[in-house]
Amino acid sequence: MPRAITDKDVQLIVEMIRNWPKKEPFKWETICIGTRTILGYEPTRQALHKKPALVNAYKVKKKQLRSEADRISNVTRPRTTLEAMERIAKLQEENDQLKAEIVKMAEIAQRFIYNASIHGLKREQLMRPLVEKKLQS
Repeated sequence: MPRAITDKDVQLIVEMIRNWPKKEPFKWETICIGTRTILGYEPTRQALHKKPALVNAYKVKKKQLRSEADRISNVTRPRTTLEAMERIAKLQEENDQLKAEIVKMAEIAQRFIYNASIHGLKREQLMRPLVEKKLQS
């Protein structure tokens, strides 16, 4: 008789589901097969389905995989290799530009934090949320 599925086993199986390889079919049957390495035996789908954390992890991963498939299917495909290469080059250039902007913003933020600390402002004061002004009607 197979041993009971412990909370630690459930955590390991949830982690396995989260890191499921994209090339492998994502079905309860393949998850049961994959859990063999964790449990030492292949549980039934029903045994796994009794654990709410596993059901939730499955639903979240399934939703993620579907949204990725939808996103990919909505991308327009280039007609030629040259067009694809041009698009890739443009995206790489845009990516590099955004990375440079992030570096500059980080430098500015560091300068602000440094200057604020010199003038006696504490981290808690700096991180306080902005006050919303109420519109008068």
